[in-house]
Amino acid sequence: MSCTSSRFTTTQDSAGEASRRRAGSRVRVARLLLVAAAVSVPMLGVPIGARSGPGPAMEELGRLLFWDPILSGARDVACATCHHPAFAYADGRELSLGTGAVGLGPERVDGANGRAAGVRRNSPTVLNTGFNGLGRGRRARRRRGRIARRAFDGTVASVDQASAPMFWDNRVGSLEAQALEPIKAFEEMRGTAYAEQDAVASVVARLQGIPDYAARFEGVFGTPAIQPEYLGRAIAAFERSLVAMNSPVDRFLAGDTGALTDQERRGMEAFDAAGCDRCHGGVMFSDYALRAEGVKEHPLLSEPDEGGGRFRFRTPTLRNVALTAPYMHNGVLATLEDVLRFYDEGRSENPYVSNERGRRGDGATPRVDGRFRRIRDMDDGAMQDIIAFLGALTDEGFDRQIPAKVPSGLQVGGQIGE
Repeated sequence: MSCTSSRFTTTQDSAGEASRRRAGSRVRVARLLLVAAAVSVPMLGVPIGARSGPGPAMEELGRLLFWDPILSGARDVACATCHHPAFAYADGRELSLGTGAVGLGPERVDGANGRAAGVRRNSPTVLNTGFNGLGRGRRARRRRGRIARRAFDGTVASVDQASAPMFWDNRVGSLEAQALEPIKAFEEMRGTAYAEQDAVASVVARLQGIPDYAARFEGVFGTPAIQPEYLGRAIAAFERSLVAMNSPVDRFLAGDTGALTDQERRGMEAFDAAGCDRCHGGVMFSDYALRAEGVKEHPLLSEPDEGGGRFRFRTPTLRNVALTAPYMHNGVLATLEDVLRFYDEGRSENPYVSNERGRRGDGATPRVDGRFRRIRDMDDGAMQDIIAFLGALTDEGFDRQIPAKVPSGLQVGGQIGE
């Protein structure tokens, strides 16, 4: 979550100007209420239950692969280990623990006598990743004060899937490419079983030797020879089916004016007034941009994490954010209140990121994003209202189905103790 501008009082505002901005925000929200009450089509354009995909056979193949630890070097960790429906397809940990660990979520521990390598980042939710990048690069077309930016058809066809940004540093484009990266990562799934360059081919060879998988891949792709591309496509198909886009806010913006409580409506207004929507706008409540905000380093990491360069990390979606604590790229903020207090302070807490602003020179110390500034009058009441609004972005009706078994015969979900 990021809150990088303010229509509350900031270091650049007078009290009078802040008051006028808050009044303007109330007018904009009131207009949104009138429009939402008057229309019968969804403001966010999300038909309830809408989704699209290549078909149930590929999605089911992807689901089995997602839950099967055969994809990991030691056959002990699956995609679902760190992206579990019990935690809204995250894992509830500050930093994830991959191969060599045992247990689920916050209870997961090193099970390899100190040899389990910790992942250096927080596990983001897989929910709605089929919409990653929706609205990206549309800042010039943005209309101030509107949470609903544009209509879309409620399907992944609305997104350029080939360039959809993935991971906290946007280093990979498309779910298909993303799906293969953890298989290659030493600390996530690979371990010491094989070299990084051999990881995907080794997993494909394993799958080819399992008759059930061979038959399923042939049924979906029309050839008995499993290819790495098919592996990525199948997992991506399942991940795109994980849609949670029917929150109270969605219903409110679709015309159900009773979907939000008074506090949640106040929180929506305060969210806009604080400028949170400048980065957390659009249908996905994210611009998917990389920004430096000076989040403190995690004490367990031996080296600083520079993210996508100069300590910049992606603006995460706020959908289902109430279910995916802890927060930030390294999980150092435990609650949404902690997050808002970080933005209320509005200063870098990272010694590698300067609070100085302005144009940077070559080789200069990384600086906080130019929009990141202190919000000086976000009182406790406004903070709790915003938290209530963020809670109203929750849709718990997502797919929680866990396969009874996987084709490899291994423990479903890996060594998670279930």
